[in-house]
Amino acid sequence: MQSKHNVCKINVLRTLILHTLTGNKKISKAVIAPAEGIADRLATWERPVVTDYELGALLCAALPAADAAIEPGVYKAIVDRLSSFHLISPAKEFKPGAVFQLFGRPKPSAMEVACAVDPFACVTHLSAMEFHGLTDRFSKILYLTTPPDKEWREQAQERMARDLGQHMAVHRAARLPMLRYLGFERVEGVRVELMRRSSRGAFKAIKSPSIRVAMVGRVFLDMVREPDNCGGMQHVVDAYREYGSQYLSLILDEIDRHGKPIEKVRAGYLLEAVCRIQHPRIDGWKDFAQRGGSRMLDPQGEYAPTFSETWKLSINVPSLLTDGRDGEGQAGEDLAGEGT
Repeated sequence: MQSKHNVCKINVLRTLILHTLTGNKKISKAVIAPAEGIADRLATWERPVVTDYELGALLCAALPAADAAIEPGVYKAIVDRLSSFHLISPAKEFKPGAVFQLFGRPKPSAMEVACAVDPFACVTHLSAMEFHGLTDRFSKILYLTTPPDKEWREQAQERMARDLGQHMAVHRAARLPMLRYLGFERVEGVRVELMRRSSRGAFKAIKSPSIRVAMVGRVFLDMVREPDNCGGMQHVVDAYREYGSQYLSLILDEIDRHGKPIEKVRAGYLLEAVCRIQHPRIDGWKDFAQRGGSRMLDPQGEYAPTFSETWKLSINVPSLLTDGRDGEGQAGEDLAGEGT
């Protein structure tokens, strides 16, 4: 939500822009009216940046009628005018003309900008752990998850249909910017680690800051699915040990629904053997335990001969080798075989 001070500054600048536009005989009336509507909307824009697609959608919304045509060059003229008065300015980390910063806004977080530019991305993995207070680390990398190309384009078409409604034909006829994937490697000086996943899991939208972030249960699933993106397996072990009991119901629900067999085994081992939690649903995950030489607690680690008899899992995290774990043994020929 914008402060009253910032809204006031933007409204003053808006008045100056419109006064200049109306007093300039060279400016077409086709530019003046839409510029006024767009300036009104930007004055209370909730996100820290605005994209070229969103400016085009605002132009369509400012038309006097649904079937009103947009004269050639109107979009560019409006963007040029808003830029000349610094109501908007190009965001340097994106393709020129694709993303604009707004006048009078405090410096946004990388999370806010990324979620504004990619409407289908959400904050995940170590960044989500930080948001939910599951880690004491302050990562220098922003971890985001967004759909693969085909799925992203399909969602973009659906979003445009909702946004533009009856103005869709006018928008296309005027060749205004489309909602498209804007690749980025850095945002607000922060390096971005972007994962393209068909299943992003449950997430929630936060109003302040304006972001989308993975739900707590999903974060615990991602920890055993991709520990390298969650600070490494040792950090995952620490997070389960400290917060596993607190968020047990959320962890059980998410992993029961969306966890793969090997992920249920890893989470089950951590909850039972590390967190010392007994629960019927955890016991049910033992059905997924199977002998296999490549089944490891840390999927990115080296295979270790020490294993859990109960979970049929190589315990390849050094700090756990001295813990009092269930049925510890040495791997022999009976552990060789296919893994998952």
